[in-house]
Amino acid sequence: MLLTSAAVPAALVQANDIPHFDDAMEPHQLAVRLVDAMSDREALGQVLMFGYPEELPDENILRWIREEGLGGIKVFGWNANNLSILAETIGIYQDEAVSSRLGIPLLIATDQEGGWVRHVKGESSKTPGNMALGAGELPYDAWMTGLILGRELAAVGVNMNFAPTIDLFVDPKADVIGPRSFMADPEWTGILGLSFFRGHEEAGVISTAKHFPGHGDTQDDSHGTLPMVYADLDTLRIRDLAPYRTMIAGGVPAIMVGHLAFPAVTGDEKPATLSHTLLTDLLRGEMGFEGVAITDDLFMQGARTDGAPLSDICYRAILAGADILLVSQRPADHLDIYQRLLIEMSDTFFNRRIREAARRVVTLKADYLKGADSVPLRPDPENVAVPVQGAEDFFLEQASRSITLVGDKRFPIPPEEAGEVILAGSMTDFFNEGIKRYPGALTWRLNYASTKSGLSRRGRDLLRTARNYDTVIVLLPDEEMSILLNELEPIAEKVVVISVLSPAHLDEMTWVTTSLAAYGTSLESFRAAFAALAGDFIPEGQLPIPLRMNP
Repeated sequence: MLLTSAAVPAALVQANDIPHFDDAMEPHQLAVRLVDAMSDREALGQVLMFGYPEELPDENILRWIREEGLGGIKVFGWNANNLSILAETIGIYQDEAVSSRLGIPLLIATDQEGGWVRHVKGESSKTPGNMALGAGELPYDAWMTGLILGRELAAVGVNMNFAPTIDLFVDPKADVIGPRSFMADPEWTGILGLSFFRGHEEAGVISTAKHFPGHGDTQDDSHGTLPMVYADLDTLRIRDLAPYRTMIAGGVPAIMVGHLAFPAVTGDEKPATLSHTLLTDLLRGEMGFEGVAITDDLFMQGARTDGAPLSDICYRAILAGADILLVSQRPADHLDIYQRLLIEMSDTFFNRRIREAARRVVTLKADYLKGADSVPLRPDPENVAVPVQGAEDFFLEQASRSITLVGDKRFPIPPEEAGEVILAGSMTDFFNEGIKRYPGALTWRLNYASTKSGLSRRGRDLLRTARNYDTVIVLLPDEEMSILLNELEPIAEKVVVISVLSPAHLDEMTWVTTSLAAYGTSLESFRAAFAALAGDFIPEGQLPIPLRMNP
């Protein structure tokens, strides 16, 4: 019984009147016709998005596409180290999808936010990141970043990106978001997110704003637990929801809902992905979103804290108002989910809910995946145009515009005035670019320890050597490293801090008098930071988040 469709609207469709995705028709009208012609199995397939285990095409996923009409595939980092293989794999998946009787292609999605979240690797661009865009406050830079990343994704056949991240920077300890956020300001976050979306749109790639209703006010990571956000609805309206209002008004086609609980809003501890109050009443009712709502990966622990099986979690997400269920793994779970939901489709209400979701998904596909300018369904694995021409130059310029001078007591430090220099950091590009600017500098690799006392001990080791140098340039990427570097306070007048990722950790080193914020960890970000320190230009970036040391 599980492998047989329930009563289907397709029985009402004459064989010679079966619609096809290639039919010339307005997107929503086409979606209505296609979904009305679908069996329950085909409609259910459209709302599912699965991951696959390796780089080459997976036979199990091909079977899902061929036999159950799977509607979406998620590309993770483990799938995307070799871009030629990725392009060929995507082409094989799409060939299977468009050869079906309705000819509906797949959504091929990934996380290519820029900065540290970059699932499609290989030769793809590593950008300075969202917080660098926030420091520059230039919509052009956000648009151009979206355009370049979109073109690189399109070159390998990825047509949907789970970006931009429009979570606000609220909690300085919230490192799971941190520099993935543009900034603390809600209005500017909306402007930059909308600009990024416009760049993606020009490249033909679907943008997905995330993580609704907002992941910036919690230190917890929904991969491992269910974060609690205790803000009330009025606070959310003024703060976290403001960027979503901007992007919804601008036509963003998809929104990812996070595994986040808002007990002061809902009166319970359900994650937003399972909350009708948040997903339907708020997002659709109050905010007027008419696009596709996709869950964050339901394999994450934040969706499963009550111990329920994944199939039940997926059932509840659909009832809450989700249109796409993202489940990264495993094949056994995929089968359980499909079997459970197919049985539930015998219920009239649930069947309508699945078909409503499928219509939104197919409308999105008809909007973006048809036409000469769409992302190719069969990318050329022999000619993957990545990185985009001019990308490196642009990202160096953008990184330079973002550099922020936080403490200026010894700024600038031309090489000829630096004296004996020591570079202390944990990233190779920091040393490579630092040596170019300060030839002959001693390099000292900073190593982490498992305890605060261990970090302090390593900081004292550095201090003993650094006392003999005139300029001590150190890299600050996180709170743990601030514990180590705080041992340098006795030689504060010699110390220069280059902060990357979130500059919030500068507040752990209030004694520092010379510091720059660079935000990214790419070669271009370090090149820009050292160029500014050496006096090539005066940094004009503004702190995108408040600091106690720089109110």
